[in-house]
Amino acid sequence: MTLAPLVAGAAGRPTLSFELFPPRSPEGRDALWRRLSDLLATQPDFVSVTFGAAGATRGPSRDLLAHVLSSTAVPAMAHLTCVGSSRREVVDLACEFFDAGVRNVLALRGDPPAGTGAAQFRPHPDGVATARDLVELLQVADRRRLALRGGRLPVDVPPLSLAVAAFPRDRDGHELAVLRAKQDAGAQFAVCQVGWSAREYAAFVARARAAGVTIPLLPGLAVTHEVRRLERIGELTGVPAPRALLAALDTEDVRVRRRAATAFTSGLARDLLAAGAPGLHLYTFNAVEPVLDLLDHLRDHTNLTRPAERRVRAVGGASR
Repeated sequence: MTLAPLVAGAAGRPTLSFELFPPRSPEGRDALWRRLSDLLATQPDFVSVTFGAAGATRGPSRDLLAHVLSSTAVPAMAHLTCVGSSRREVVDLACEFFDAGVRNVLALRGDPPAGTGAAQFRPHPDGVATARDLVELLQVADRRRLALRGGRLPVDVPPLSLAVAAFPRDRDGHELAVLRAKQDAGAQFAVCQVGWSAREYAAFVARARAAGVTIPLLPGLAVTHEVRRLERIGELTGVPAPRALLAALDTEDVRVRRRAATAFTSGLARDLLAAGAPGLHLYTFNAVEPVLDLLDHLRDHTNLTRPAERRVRAVGGASR
């Protein structure tokens, strides 16, 4: 399935999507496979699979994508980064994903490998420097792949759908100019960096529209009750979690933390949808219970979930 029309409103309701991390060991893979049955029982509209810096999770990312596509009816979107890679390496990897059935890609510049500072990092001399360039290169790669197969897309293969990242905290307009360039290169929707304020999201959308950005802007929500994880998100993104949320999670009682996190995130989700968000993209950290808690909370208060179809407590209970 091509996701761009779905995110743009073809379903007549907001979309629900999850971000997953590829496992780094056989034991982690088996555990994730078990948890996936509970997550995917909620029938999200799609899942996205992250991709480590400089291709660090190339094999596990491809395997997780293939598993979702071959064993479920849930569409999958592959993250693909280009930093530090040659154009040939990017094309080869993209074709690996295309061959695995991937037709939805989140095109990202990516970060240098861990331990490499910005001053020390040297881009590949024949590399792709920006996500905008990656969007263009992926389209070229898809056309060339099609040409080698006769030049016509099979009837059961949807067209390529390309998403990019957006950064609502942009204040000087630089990121909006970059987002507009990615749109003009062929991006069809954007997934926003994790955010904590529906008002901030709505203001960002207004600025984006004024800058000529017309593609859907899907807000991202961190779904977790782990304080250290929230602190780490702030360190990585420069977008700290609200102090009130961190204070509410300052307890050893896991049940209290879960209730507090769910109350905050569900309120944010409702406010985002009321502000016109086309859907919600949940950063799950591969955890089941926080996502199920959130969907339980939202089920009776929004049109995000479909109660008759999304039974958020899977029969049989996977390992959580």
